Amino acid sequence: MPIALVKSSDETAWHRERARRVTKSRAVQLINPSIDTFKRLHEPQGFKGNAATRRGHRLEPVMEAWVLEHYGIPASQILYAHPDQPFHAATPDCALEDEGEWSVVELKTTVDDWSRGLPKKIIRDVLWQRYVLGAGWSAVVWWQVDDLGQPVTLEPQVVEVEPDDYELQRMIDGANAYLAWVDAGCPDTDEQGVPLDIREAIAAVNAGKAAEAHIRAWCERGGDAVNVSTDEGSIRFSVSESAAFDKAAFLAAEPEIAESIRAADLLLKNAQKDPDYRKPTVRTSLTIAPPKEEEEAA
Repeated sequence: MPIALVKSSDETAWHRERARRVTKSRAVQLINPSIDTFKRLHEPQGFKGNAATRRGHRLEPVMEAWVLEHYGIPASQILYAHPDQPFHAATPDCALEDEGEWSVVELKTTVDDWSRGLPKKIIRDVLWQRYVLGAGWSAVVWWQVDDLGQPVTLEPQVVEVEPDDYELQRMIDGANAYLAWVDAGCPDTDEQGVPLDIREAIAAVNAGKAAEAHIRAWCERGGDAVNVSTDEGSIRFSVSESAAFDKAAFLAAEPEIAESIRAADLLLKNAQKDPDYRKPTVRTSLTIAPPKEEEEAA
């Protein structure tokens, strides 16, 4: 069972307990964790609301009454914590516990039409809440409004949110990484003095190398050009031929000058070793490689 911490009506205590934990607003931002994200989330939150939140607060009581009437799920003002991960928390808009089974509902107003699908952020909000409460049923009740904040339909719309273990695990991993960073004192460097954002960049480069190799192998499977677009991005793979100078063929076809060219090549090769013809140069070399796999004990 989730742990009931504090009611949002006790605003001071509610904000204090939220600040110590990862709630849905933080969890959705930690799905791709980075040190910059950690630092931003750890700063005192100064958000005081905007037109969208004010609109939502105005219609929220109407939507709460609608959910209670149609689904029997009352409004909730309680900040809950996960029973095994007490620093993972959520305050659902509507929640009901019935014989050990929880149901949660997220309320949203929007000027956009979500009838073709909910935004990913909204889905992740609900995934986090159902995880914290251990809910078996969850949904988003959304109401489209016009630019003046007036509903464009007589009633809200309901969309059930199914479990998504992959997306949820990404948020859990990000939340745990953030909490570990906070527990370590919010460091900027690791134990070797390497900046943490540099470590992230190394990981990103190596992930990019592996991903590019995987994509290239797929593109090269048929030997043809590839031109595709997906929700994640596009791939443009071209196949072309070019001609390069064949020095061996040239020397074979021009025997009269071949020997002179070979002699000149030998002269240049020897001159490169002569200290009288050397000049100082400065070069840099950067190698980024994935971590070595530990050998299994025999």
